Amino acid sequence: MLKDNSSVQTPSIEKAPKEKKKLFHVEKRFNMATWQSILIRFGFIIFAVFMGLLVLTMAYGINPFLSFGNLFKGAFGEIFKGNFDNLWEFLRDSALLLGVGLALIPAFKMKFWNLGGNGQIAIGALVCLIMMVELGGKMPDIVVVLISLVAAVVVGAIWAAIPAIFKAFFDTNESLFTLMMNYIATGLVSVWIYWRFPGNSNVVPVQDDGRLPILFNKQLLIIILVAVLFVAILFYLKFSKHGYELSVVGESINTAKYVGINSKKVIIRTLILSGALCGFIGFLIGSGVDYTITAETTHRGMGFTAIMAVWLAKFNPIVTIFTALFITFITKGMGQVQMANSRYITDASATSMVMGLIYLFVIASEFFIEYKIMYNKNGKETDVLEIIGGFFKKVFGPVGRFFAMVFVPVGRFFKALFGTKDNAKKEPDKKSIDIDEDNQANLDEAKQILEPETSPSKKKTTSGRKKSQKGSK
Repeated sequence: MLKDNSSVQTPSIEKAPKEKKKLFHVEKRFNMATWQSILIRFGFIIFAVFMGLLVLTMAYGINPFLSFGNLFKGAFGEIFKGNFDNLWEFLRDSALLLGVGLALIPAFKMKFWNLGGNGQIAIGALVCLIMMVELGGKMPDIVVVLISLVAAVVVGAIWAAIPAIFKAFFDTNESLFTLMMNYIATGLVSVWIYWRFPGNSNVVPVQDDGRLPILFNKQLLIIILVAVLFVAILFYLKFSKHGYELSVVGESINTAKYVGINSKKVIIRTLILSGALCGFIGFLIGSGVDYTITAETTHRGMGFTAIMAVWLAKFNPIVTIFTALFITFITKGMGQVQMANSRYITDASATSMVMGLIYLFVIASEFFIEYKIMYNKNGKETDVLEIIGGFFKKVFGPVGRFFAMVFVPVGRFFKALFGTKDNAKKEPDKKSIDIDEDNQANLDEAKQILEPETSPSKKKTTSGRKKSQKGSK
């Protein structure tokens, strides 16, 4: 017997409540164009400089427009008046920072976080000054320079090899190890100064012997040497076997072992190179810039500053050139802002705060390159950067249209004046082309292949043309 289905009660299916979308949420960004990432960084830099000068204006009441001009004056000086001293110093300091960045890039690409750049620079400068003090005046300057160079490079390499050996064989924390080595190097500098010049208030006199030769000026040779170093490191990373091996070790030590790469050897070798290059920068500072040494300011904090430079450049040596120029520009520019407003800004704390704010915004720009913040309004999601871009488009749109109205006619005038008509491609005259019946039949056949749903009338005309062509043949 069939059961009455009407007595069976079907369970009620409860509808799940709709998930309420958040007003803001973060998504991973994919396939951003290079020009867009550059535009984001540039926009954040401009905004950061504006906010930094606004902070100084609110705190001290100084003129923000004069401060903006002092930024460029501190970096480039009075180049329009024929004074290029500040410009040369700006290029030299940028080159030194680039050199430290080039020293750190191989280690960072291998995922060895070398935080001991300051100590490796300081120990290189210390050995260089020891050679200048002990051998200067007793040997020719060129001999002293060569001995100082070799000694600084070797000691810098040894200083970096110590934490590398412990990392390779005992898997110690390289960040803490290299960081502690900085304090040891600074202490050695203080001990040597106190021992060698006990009655001189812990200061090394400026050395006149054993200096780096001057080529046109005292900055040019340093810039050339760093440029040569840049080419060598670029070739080492891109085209050498060692550069390939350190990148494999950085990706995965297990993969390196599988393909037969000795990861311990690569770690020690790469850190020896990194320390040697930092020691070379210490040699340039001691023998070519300061001619003296202090425990606090010899390394100039470049070991830490270069970390930000290479990180912003994504460990790319070419991009590191621009990040080093930008960081040096901000550093020297804010120094000039403090000097120009010394009545109000009595110490470097205010300018350091502004520099930290600028660096914060620059680092924050990387977040918007990697991720996007989506704004949900009435079920429609929009990227926050697109909203900001639309705002600036509305604000600065009339300005852009004004410049277009001014410069477009001028450009057309020069194009008409200097342009050549021979290069213009002329379209063929369609009226002069005669299509015979054979070509027309071929065209009809191609249309039938491309358009299968052809009307019967078109098929009849095409078949009639084919028959007439066969009869004529």
